[in-house]
Amino acid sequence: MKNTHVDRAGRVACVKFFLMLGGLLALGAAPLLAADPAPRPNIVLFLADDLGWADVSWHGSSDRLPHLDRLAGEGLKLESHYVHPMCSPTRAALLSGRYASRFGVTAAQNQQAYPFETVTLAKGLQSAGYDTALVGKWHLGSKSEWGPQKFGFDLSYGSLAGGVGPLKHLYNEG
Repeated sequence: MKNTHVDRAGRVACVKFFLMLGGLLALGAAPLLAADPAPRPNIVLFLADDLGWADVSWHGSSDRLPHLDRLAGEGLKLESHYVHPMCSPTRAALLSGRYASRFGVTAAQNQQAYPFETVTLAKGLQSAGYDTALVGKWHLGSKSEWGPQKFGFDLSYGSLAGGVGPLKHLYNEG
């Protein structure tokens, strides 16, 4: 008999990893000035590739992810949205606030997605005094000169291209 609990736990660990590090876009920002008279909130934005609606406990899954459950309970959930059926267009739209097709991004791609003058969410947060970071897959240009730092991220960790494994960040052959 197959142990479905272990399989489910493995899936939960994988989802957890993607949410925290890799298959997702995480934009973490913190105020630059500690002596700010009006403290601004920290912003953490999760973008999960291939995460189904009912794959998280706040939508009925029996899987528990304590840290994410707490964030979901205490934070703001934006759940009325549209996504594209592929990762690059979703990222392009989310970060720019514009239709991805305006940039010619209609499928997963490793070519430069944005013109360099594009205003992104990260650039906007930087101009408001936030530090910005991207953790996970960028997938909007696989050369470092097209990478996240060119579009408003102070730091980034993860793959510039798609098709990498979640644990080693190496390109998956085949």
